[in-house]
Amino acid sequence: MKDTIHFGTDGWRAVIADGFTFESMRLVTRAIGVAAAKLEPPPGIDRATLAVGFDRRFLSADFAAAAADELARAGFRVLLSDSPMPSQAVSFTAWNRKILGGVVITASHNPASYNGVKFKGWYGGSALPETYDLIAKSLGETLVRPGGSVTREDFLTDYCAAVARFFDRDLVARAGLRILHDPIHGVAAGLPARMLGEGAKTTVTTIRGDVNPSFGGVNPEPIPGNLAASMTEMKRGGHDFAICNDGDADRVGILDERGEFVSPHKLISLLALELVRTRKLEGELVKTFSTTRLVESIAKALGVTLHETPIGFKYVADLMLARKIVVGGEESGGIGFGAFLPERDGILSGLLVAECVASQGKPLSKIVDAMEDEFGRLHYSRRDVKSPIEANKRLIDRALAGDLDRAFGLTIAGRETRDGVKLNFTDGTWILFRKSGTEPVIRIYCESPDAVRVEQMLDRAVDELGA
Repeated sequence: MKDTIHFGTDGWRAVIADGFTFESMRLVTRAIGVAAAKLEPPPGIDRATLAVGFDRRFLSADFAAAAADELARAGFRVLLSDSPMPSQAVSFTAWNRKILGGVVITASHNPASYNGVKFKGWYGGSALPETYDLIAKSLGETLVRPGGSVTREDFLTDYCAAVARFFDRDLVARAGLRILHDPIHGVAAGLPARMLGEGAKTTVTTIRGDVNPSFGGVNPEPIPGNLAASMTEMKRGGHDFAICNDGDADRVGILDERGEFVSPHKLISLLALELVRTRKLEGELVKTFSTTRLVESIAKALGVTLHETPIGFKYVADLMLARKIVVGGEESGGIGFGAFLPERDGILSGLLVAECVASQGKPLSKIVDAMEDEFGRLHYSRRDVKSPIEANKRLIDRALAGDLDRAFGLTIAGRETRDGVKLNFTDGTWILFRKSGTEPVIRIYCESPDAVRVEQMLDRAVDELGA
């Protein structure tokens, strides 16, 4: 069985009743217990205690209880959440209580048929790659020690209070905003209103907030294709904007007052402006290789350092642990704030958008327009193309060799190879080719000042794939 378990950048996921069973989950949890006992946190961290949290997926609470039992058998004092909760709340609990780490039963934004296991560290973020390597090497091993126990705990109260302290709750509460919240049946349901507190003039109306392990027939990922319900509600009028979250609430999607989707690229840029220019927080910015260059223009104008990392929030989190990062983000909607946690937080991101709207006193669409008028208007799209692995490799090799430099009818300015191959053109357009290492899929990203050109570039890239 252990040969079928593979850890990605943020844990292990598999289809329920196929790869993800009580037996396989216990196997993974036992490996976590073995690996956790070998970790070497700094002084002051309680090495004997782990937290366990879970989402709203089918049987997640039962899987979490079984995981807690396995960790207790390994001699750990286990704090088991008394309710479903965001993944980042487990990260916060580990950091806030100064304990060794935490386990989360969740498959995040994956389809309803999946479940998974994440591990969080004492520093308040996802396990480092070397920790997952250690867990993988420990599969099949068992640690049995005395002294273990399981205690039900409330993690949400402290987490909600911490989020409420980070955004300007008083400003947002008295602004009289009308916020629509769409948690897509996930764990974020009810939390934005709870963080605003009672008596606020600003109201939060929730749709799709009930427990539904099928997520209403959509993937719990806050991208346009899954947000028809909230888009329809927004277009009826009566709301200033919508906060949408994924299944475990670490990602965010935002709709403006017209029901139009505000891309994560624009959100990262907007929040960088809000926190650095308006809030005057000091520090640096970080974005992943596939994220908009609008952030570069903003960083230059603000006079702050911008770091660019390979694709994956783990690289952003690494910088948050090492440097003073104000905002870090990725194109998939994961945004984090270094002064809070080295972790994505979709709920906090949404409430900071509320702070931005409240502080500027304008509709969100007008705030975005003003930002683009000042720093440039860029258009972005991405295609994930199923194609044979060999064909994907040939296209990457051609991009590296310069064979595609003239394929798009633009003047090449250079290429970058931080994560895949990015071709940069003199008019500000870029196109990135990035192949999967395990699947017959190639991901093609493009950004340009010309919206029509983006689609033309992507069409041409797909044609070249078959050349």
